[in-house]
Amino acid sequence: MKILLIVPPLNNIVKYLEGWHLNPEDYGSFPPLGLLYIATLLKEKMPDIEVRVVDSPSQRLGYADIGKIIKDFKPDVLGICAFTECLVDVLKVARLAKSINRDIHITVGGPHLFVYPHQTLEYPEIDSIVIGEGEYVFCELINMLKEGKAPLGIDGLYLKSDLGKREFKKAAAVNLDALPVFDVDLIKRRFYYSTIGSQRNVITLLTSRGCPYKCTFCDVPYREFRGRNMANIMEEIELRLRQGFKEIFFFDDTFNITPQRVIELSRRIIKDNLKFEWSFRGRVNTATFEMLKLAKAAGCRRIHFGIETGTDEGLQELKKGITIEQIKNALSWCRQLKIKTIGDFIIGLPFEKSPEDVIRNIQRLVEFGPDYAQFNFLQPIPGSEIYELGIKRGIIDAEKWENFVRFPNADFQPPLWTEYLNREDIAGLFHLAYKKFYMHPRTILRTLSGIRTIHELKRTLKGATKIIFRN
Repeated sequence: MKILLIVPPLNNIVKYLEGWHLNPEDYGSFPPLGLLYIATLLKEKMPDIEVRVVDSPSQRLGYADIGKIIKDFKPDVLGICAFTECLVDVLKVARLAKSINRDIHITVGGPHLFVYPHQTLEYPEIDSIVIGEGEYVFCELINMLKEGKAPLGIDGLYLKSDLGKREFKKAAAVNLDALPVFDVDLIKRRFYYSTIGSQRNVITLLTSRGCPYKCTFCDVPYREFRGRNMANIMEEIELRLRQGFKEIFFFDDTFNITPQRVIELSRRIIKDNLKFEWSFRGRVNTATFEMLKLAKAAGCRRIHFGIETGTDEGLQELKKGITIEQIKNALSWCRQLKIKTIGDFIIGLPFEKSPEDVIRNIQRLVEFGPDYAQFNFLQPIPGSEIYELGIKRGIIDAEKWENFVRFPNADFQPPLWTEYLNREDIAGLFHLAYKKFYMHPRTILRTLSGIRTIHELKRTLKGATKIIFRN
């Protein structure tokens, strides 16, 4: 039996604003962890099957390439990772596969299914859907198909026959310590890197899932934090170092859920004398000087902090759970310890009632002084609290997303929060934010002084060119 797992191309990804969309080379390219965990578990539990992972965006694959892969590999089951924004491409892959082999079983999983399971299962090309963490669910599906049985009654897995008969529920959360380390031979290393990484190739590593925080703009489906045990994490780190990786990006939703967790990991790295650079996505409210100091000593080079906006009132409205003082402290400590910081920032929020409000918030981020900034404009995502608030206040038309999901098309323009700013305002402010931050003399000097390798220099020059000429 042959299984093909695909991340579809991004040829028809939904564009909230014309000109906003980032290409993979703008921020980096990282392995599709969800599909890789599924593939690795399949190989472990069913060594007699063949499984292949295709990451179309990172490998720059088009539909002709995917068609050739399907014809040559001849999979019995095709699994597709789906985000709602990529739905047109998800269905194009499914239709292409069915045109080559109408008997192929096509199953779809990913974030899209948490919000639109019923609508997705109604597409004629889709045979089943997986809602939630799919490693063990997918294995059960394959096992039953191998035995020639109908995959009925599996929690988290739904067939067309379930429409109107079963309540759609997400699969139970997975025990992360029971999952095997994903097989790096399933990917081609040269396609994966971080734009601001110091090494040519970067490997991602997941030490936890779930986020207990309640940010209004987020739609994290599993709120309960689940962390792997430290011995399990260290085994994977040591494996990746033996495989030749010199930089690790800890890809958790909230890596420093507590300071002590990072302190413990850092002490283990130092004790075992492991030499590598690493970075993580974290929160300022759970960052302490002791934690950062030990992390630096253990090789931490960069931290991504969600800052979002520039006032305590705004942070409270977003239910971010942090304060401006905590932001300033975390960034100051990182500067002192020479840890690079990336500040994620959102513009066009409900409490920004004029372009001047947005510009003031952008200026506050410049004053906070992270080494890098990643701007986005508010995208009210179906399933998030802010999306529901927009519907309640008549700012967002819920039928727009619903109609797109039922009849996906490449011309769809999602609703934005346009209570005070129109789309043109938001687009102009988005581009202005990048210019104000990256063309500031302090940012330029800090960036140039922090370059350590030719690889970093090339990526920095490429990024600067895009900011100046594209934005």
